[in-house]
Amino acid sequence: MTDKTKLLKMIENALQTAPPNEEAERREAKNKVIQTACGAIDKYYALKALAETEKVELRAELEAKKKENFQLVADACMKDYEEKYQRDVFPVDEYWVYMVSEYFGTGEDQTMCIMMTQATPYGDDFDEEHKYVPINSKQYRAVREFHQQFGTWYLHGLRFLTKEDFFSEYSYYIPPAMMKLLNRSCFKDFYTRVHYNFS
Repeated sequence: MTDKTKLLKMIENALQTAPPNEEAERREAKNKVIQTACGAIDKYYALKALAETEKVELRAELEAKKKENFQLVADACMKDYEEKYQRDVFPVDEYWVYMVSEYFGTGEDQTMCIMMTQATPYGDDFDEEHKYVPINSKQYRAVREFHQQFGTWYLHGLRFLTKEDFFSEYSYYIPPAMMKLLNRSCFKDFYTRVHYNFS
């Protein structure tokens, strides 16, 4: 039974228990109440639908802002990468993006987020006309994937590294099984989060 049907039933019951009037007056009063109730219900559903439309618009706006923020983080990481390694793109023969974020809380604790990913394109990464050509950059996709694994907070201090720096500086966080695959040509994604608290 819908909300509208329930409300009409309640009105019907209320009218039946009302003091008896003459039949014509009773019918007229009943019709007026039902018309008023139907108008109110229709208005309620119209407002409810409008609110849902607004929610959809808000979701779309937030999604656009999130993409914009991912791009800003990716641009900042690439700027640091360019300054450190004197190159503004990842090596052509390197399929992975190597990322590290170090977060220090109150000075007593530290969180390391480490990730290597191929940043594989999917969904809206592709142009509608050219189905196999990604329109989002590799660094954007890498930042988005990092965010999916670790959340917004750990985007602070995110850095892109070369393969050499990644494995020389952070190899002790990487399990031996992954180290064996270091120079193997295979699909491999890896991420881990390590937290220290000295307080």
